[in-house]
Amino acid sequence: MSFAAYKNLFLTLTPLNLLLTLLVFFKLNKDFSTKFIMLSLLIFLIGFSVEAIGVATGVLFGNYTYGGVFGYKLFETPILIGVNWLFLAFSTYGVVQYFTKKAYWLVLLPPVLMTALDFLIEPIAMKLGFWSWENDVIPLQNYAMWFATSALIHSLIYFFRPQINSKISFVIISLQLLFFGTLHLLVQ
Repeated sequence: MSFAAYKNLFLTLTPLNLLLTLLVFFKLNKDFSTKFIMLSLLIFLIGFSVEAIGVATGVLFGNYTYGGVFGYKLFETPILIGVNWLFLAFSTYGVVQYFTKKAYWLVLLPPVLMTALDFLIEPIAMKLGFWSWENDVIPLQNYAMWFATSALIHSLIYFFRPQINSKISFVIISLQLLFFGTLHLLVQ
């Protein structure tokens, strides 16, 4: 059976996938401290806010709109997009912290990973109706803003210095790469 036969099921399960990924990360990360929960809320709010401002103004990322795949929206922005920022930020940080504890690498390399992942996801997400760009063109400012927002978030993570499970971080990032890499081949 072709991917087209499973497309609707895949799209319907996308919100559940995002929530389960976050729950698995939190469960296996095992840091339920007030500090970690506060940092998580802050990252969620930053991610959601930049997306909401971006959708409303077109200034931050360029002109884009969200489709209905992610479910409930606030300010034309899916609430779950903040969840996406949250688990990607913690997971990319966890991967990099496995290799180094130096501040400049922990603040610069995770945003590079997040931006590279966004570069892989963008064309596929458009084809699946996650979101759409004006004139079907992904502007370079999207990637610049992804990097800048990620650098801010990773600076906060470094400042808070939470305990992050590198093993689950590797699994989440690897699955994201495998999933969207496979979709890239199937959607062509």
